[in-house]
Amino acid sequence: MGTRNATVTGSLSLVLGLALMVAAGPAQAGRGGSPELIGSAIAANSVDAIQAELERSEYLVCAACTDLVLPLVDHADYRVRRAAAWWLSRRSSGRTVFVGMLNRLSQPDSAKAANAADVLGEFGSAAAIPALSAALSNPIFDGNARAAMARALGSIGRPAGAAALVGALGASEPAVKVAALGALRELRTFNGAGAVPAAALLGDADANVRSQAALTLGAAHAPAGVAELLQVLGGDPSADVRKRAAWALGEMGAPAAQAADGLGRAAQSDASPLVRSLAEVAIGKLTR
Repeated sequence: MGTRNATVTGSLSLVLGLALMVAAGPAQAGRGGSPELIGSAIAANSVDAIQAELERSEYLVCAACTDLVLPLVDHADYRVRRAAAWWLSRRSSGRTVFVGMLNRLSQPDSAKAANAADVLGEFGSAAAIPALSAALSNPIFDGNARAAMARALGSIGRPAGAAALVGALGASEPAVKVAALGALRELRTFNGAGAVPAAALLGDADANVRSQAALTLGAAHAPAGVAELLQVLGGDPSADVRKRAAWALGEMGAPAAQAADGLGRAAQSDASPLVRSLAEVAIGKLTR
């Protein structure tokens, strides 16, 4: 009975959300919003409707709307949290929200700290980097929260976040390492910071970590970790990891004298056609 009621409730919410989007018409950036439409979208709990109404009300002058939107920073859906942060950052109350999110990073609640990191990442202010960097290395927070902090530093994109992200590559949780590797690639003027520890992660027990490490080495466009990438290319059990290793060797322009033989073997005999294809492409990008 409970399952059927949950299904019916979910269906009604979806229908109501779609109806709200149809009634309101196509979202026009910054125009056409109202407190009533925002409230209705939130009541329907439709991600699409909430995003559309917040976009529509970008320039809406509505002090009461802040009370409607502020609780969304703790919504279960990441997309809603980011949309709410985007909307709040454009309000006079944005500074108060920003400070409130920073304060969460000094409290022991991992769930609230993770949500705060999402909000701070959307605000995009370099002023959040010191607090996010400190929280990223704070063992009081769980892996999910620290992964969110790493992603926030990537979203802010300033090189000042690089040291904390490189430090996070030594975390025990795969999710933190994956987030830190991805965030490093998002930093402005990314020039291979963290390439050496990223190369070490090519031997990680988690395939997703190894895959992201290969991507990071390729994005650095510098011949770092060539030997490690060749080892992965020749024997990693994951075709996805081997594929990214082949790509990385080509992107970094690895020395032909070092990489040509390994890439040639992969191009001829790897079990994955994608790995073979990428290895063939990479051979043409090697430095002579």
